[in-house]
Amino acid sequence: MPDLDRLETYRTDQSKLGQALSQLPATFPRPQEAYAAPFGVVGFGEGWWPAELLAQRIPATLAQGTTFVLAGGFGLGRLQGLITAAREASSRVVIAGPGEEAEIKVDFHPLSPYRYLRFVLEASGESALGSEIDAALMAERERAEPKVATPENPAKLLAWTLLERTPIWVVSERYPMLAPALQQLFARIGKSLSIAPPPSALEFFISALEARHEQGDPLLAVVIGEDEATELALEVLETRVAGIERLAPPKARGAIPEAVAYWYRMAWVSYYLALLYGADPGDHEVMARLREAAQ
Repeated sequence: MPDLDRLETYRTDQSKLGQALSQLPATFPRPQEAYAAPFGVVGFGEGWWPAELLAQRIPATLAQGTTFVLAGGFGLGRLQGLITAAREASSRVVIAGPGEEAEIKVDFHPLSPYRYLRFVLEASGESALGSEIDAALMAERERAEPKVATPENPAKLLAWTLLERTPIWVVSERYPMLAPALQQLFARIGKSLSIAPPPSALEFFISALEARHEQGDPLLAVVIGEDEATELALEVLETRVAGIERLAPPKARGAIPEAVAYWYRMAWVSYYLALLYGADPGDHEVMARLREAAQ
């Protein structure tokens, strides 16, 4: 079995995703001009979760002032229609993404959701919130980087815990849509399956695992945040999963910095899990072919 504290384990990281993870905080495209309020934001592909996060600060999708279109690929032909609708509704449309139509370049990458988010925060006058996010990520990085030995590295420890297990994301309602974002991240970097419950999570937990009552060997509940709904979910799951792993709260204040810090921590966990399986945690060639087919 690979040793996460030995250099040779990291040779499978041909895509240098570990380097990208370490360099991620405060690495994003900066606005080159001032944009007029009010703001709107829409996103798909790699930009869908940033758009969901930003809805807490920018509730509009299309706005009379400036609409940010986070064109993160996998649009299946929807991009041009969306751009047309935005231009009819807005004085200014700013497209961010990897395509030729994008004025703000954001490359395809498993970590691009952070870059979309930080650009829009900076461009919409929310730089203070962006700085809080960066500080939270830097605090996570201090404990998660490869140089931190396994006994003191919560990301490495959780990767070992998740080896040969399927996590079920049990996420507080404080962080809407974090569970599917983690499912996407865990698949893309960790090359592994996880379960993101639907919005009616309690009903899902009670019914979906009933036939496996007390037989949830490969399932591990990963708990993020704490509220009445998560506690009720854990009461249901106690006899339906092999174990329960509560994530320690990040060094952050506010729902958005906390959510992004959890996401970044799980990016590290997914990275280490891929290495334990002997897989390159970066994108494989098939992902490039999918992007070309799903423009």
